Amino acid sequence: MKKLIIIFLSLLCYSSIWAQNSIKGRVLQQDHTPLDYAEVQLIQNDDKLIKQSFSSETGTFSLENIAKGKYILKVLYLGEVLNSQPIDLNQDLVLKDILIESNKQLEEIVLKSEKKLIERKVDRLVFNTANSISSQGMDAIETLANTPMIKVQNDKISIVGKSSVTIMINEKIVHLSGEALANYLKTLRSDDIEKIEVITTPPAKYEASGNSGLINIVLKKNRQQGLYGSIGSSFSYNNKRNIGANGNINYQKNKWNLSLKANNYDGRNENKNGYSYTGVTNGLENNGELTGKYKQKSVDFTVNYQVTDLALIGASYNYTSSKNDYTKYSQIEYFSVPRVKNDSVLTSLNYTDNPASYHTLNVFYDQKLDTLGNKLAFGVNYFNNSPDNTNYINDYNATNAILNQLINQSALNYNVWSANIDLNYDLKWINLETGAKYTNFDNKSKVYFYTFENEQKVYDPTKSNKFNYSEDNYAAYLSLSKKLSDKWEVKAGMRFEQTKIEGKLQNDNSQFTKSYNKWFPTAYLTYTPSDDHALSFNYSKRINRPNSSILNPFKYYGNTYSYTTGNPNLAPSFTDNYELSYIFNGALSLTLNYYHVSNSFDVLSVFENGYFTESWHNMLNSDNYGFDISYSNKILSWWETNTGADYYFSSPYYSKDSTLKGMQGSTFAYYSQNTFNINEAKTVKVFLNWYHMLPNKEDNSRYNAYKTLSTGMKLNLLDKKLNLNLTLSDIFNTGKSSGTMYYTDNTQTFYNEWSSRRVSISATYNFGNNKNKKVIQEANFEDKSRSQ
Repeated sequence: MKKLIIIFLSLLCYSSIWAQNSIKGRVLQQDHTPLDYAEVQLIQNDDKLIKQSFSSETGTFSLENIAKGKYILKVLYLGEVLNSQPIDLNQDLVLKDILIESNKQLEEIVLKSEKKLIERKVDRLVFNTANSISSQGMDAIETLANTPMIKVQNDKISIVGKSSVTIMINEKIVHLSGEALANYLKTLRSDDIEKIEVITTPPAKYEASGNSGLINIVLKKNRQQGLYGSIGSSFSYNNKRNIGANGNINYQKNKWNLSLKANNYDGRNENKNGYSYTGVTNGLENNGELTGKYKQKSVDFTVNYQVTDLALIGASYNYTSSKNDYTKYSQIEYFSVPRVKNDSVLTSLNYTDNPASYHTLNVFYDQKLDTLGNKLAFGVNYFNNSPDNTNYINDYNATNAILNQLINQSALNYNVWSANIDLNYDLKWINLETGAKYTNFDNKSKVYFYTFENEQKVYDPTKSNKFNYSEDNYAAYLSLSKKLSDKWEVKAGMRFEQTKIEGKLQNDNSQFTKSYNKWFPTAYLTYTPSDDHALSFNYSKRINRPNSSILNPFKYYGNTYSYTTGNPNLAPSFTDNYELSYIFNGALSLTLNYYHVSNSFDVLSVFENGYFTESWHNMLNSDNYGFDISYSNKILSWWETNTGADYYFSSPYYSKDSTLKGMQGSTFAYYSQNTFNINEAKTVKVFLNWYHMLPNKEDNSRYNAYKTLSTGMKLNLLDKKLNLNLTLSDIFNTGKSSGTMYYTDNTQTFYNEWSSRRVSISATYNFGNNKNKKVIQEANFEDKSRSQ
């Protein structure tokens, strides 16, 4: 860590000694609205181009690392010189707003082909969705599947090499997970997405929790006045039917911007799953079949009000309700080792009723301090999750005589409050980001256990309990970044987090408290020798805190003879991440990474005295090495591909008192996603996608191969207002999961099978005011390289 600080300070000293000057400004139209994509040229000696830049969506531009001297600054748009002024540069210069007074009506443009698909920023990889033909006419979750380094399998989103992922929309976290998150993302249209940012090493501004990455979906800036929106529906079948409907309506007028989204989903599912345990003297084999139905409804409302040109206030609210009901039939065979015959057989029939509701509220206020991007932001967030779970358990013997009847009920009330303040300020010599955040997690869970006597429900207080959990996190951060030259850029940060935890078990008044704090450094270095090459290195330290459910020491029963319990003595684990990446020509991406995990917690499974139990313990350390390569580009004008492979080698080692056996080994997967334009108008597209993960090892497990082949067609009709998608997923029905877990005193196997071959049909219709949409024209950015 000391070496990183010394290197960073040395770079800053170097930049101070050799620092040159900059010119910053803003280009506005006659009505004082920002003019984006205006070309800004700095000319010397009449015709020598010294620097070149393009104004952003806010109209701002910046020309860096300029020697003192006399210049001419020109602003051009669609080839026409709109403004020209002399510049006598002796120090950093902030120009007054440049007001364009040309009589020619300025037409907005969309950069279709010149902008590269992939860009490397100092702390993230950027996939310019708006420039990808394969990412048009679909929903957000399908768009994510076409993004480098992101994997989407059965609507589950992950980043290659990361244990979890957090989704953000315009830098604001979406507090949903699982099917609720997938259905929400299906309400977002790819045509409204400007770019997707993949942040494998989150900077100090973001929470340090989890060895997770961030995906930030950046929506296009709304330029339409009036009312517009879309409605859509979907149907899929994989031996069970699934139906969805969604819609959104938007209204923008003057300073007001309103958005309303809603979706409804009604699905059915079935699968076969099982596990086995083979110990030294005894074992068991559990095979089950599950059928269920899942329903979800959600509504999302957002309002923004532009108080002044520099001040924006807004709020968003999301309500989601879901109901997940399923019936599971299981047969458990108990045997002695070596297995000759079964000692006994238990049949279990479970019916589970699992309704849940989510409330998410975000309120923010953004105050720009000037017209050049300096900003002070305030935010308050609230999230509530209130699931109820009732599990009816009926156990039968080999002759189908009833053995046990149980009811296991749990109710959860999970609340999260947070408040944050963030400052982004560009000093003359460095860019500064700083802020603070407070978060409170409050979880009240109740477990009620009932047995039956003479067909009467009897409450069992010895297996019932109430558990209260509270966690307070206090965080502050400082991040500094500097563009040392046209080629070098550096960023470093430090985040401090203090955590206080209190847990109380109501039935015996036992409680535990914990308090700890930690510093989390981050560092980034980017080298861009030319427009075609970008090399970057980054480092971060992360923490993975155990959640309340695995800290709760009470028992959750799956059947009479199996249960899962938490551990209040769990401590957080820590991860050190190192990553080196290279991008060539905005298309080829190479990444090398290494991360070390210390004191991680894992599940210990034990079969003893007729009970199969699972509990959590701190016992795992590991070293992990990875390599990822991907190519995203148009091979031909009608063919775009996202093809790549990733390889990881893991070396886990468990604590001496653990019975888990570390499985040193590798993971290799390769994929190819291809989109083909069938006609010249690009309104008919066909896609063909392949993914294959070879047998692999991780921690104490060996996983069998996983592979899928999918194809489909996309149609854009009625002047691209109507989008139709037809998809055949996993043509050969091979997307199954299975594997083996190794212990010093036993071996366990598991499998999960379902009909992964799925036919899906979806339709989306866009309606409303289109008069202010961008007029698509070509723009030539090839001259950008002249300013290098």
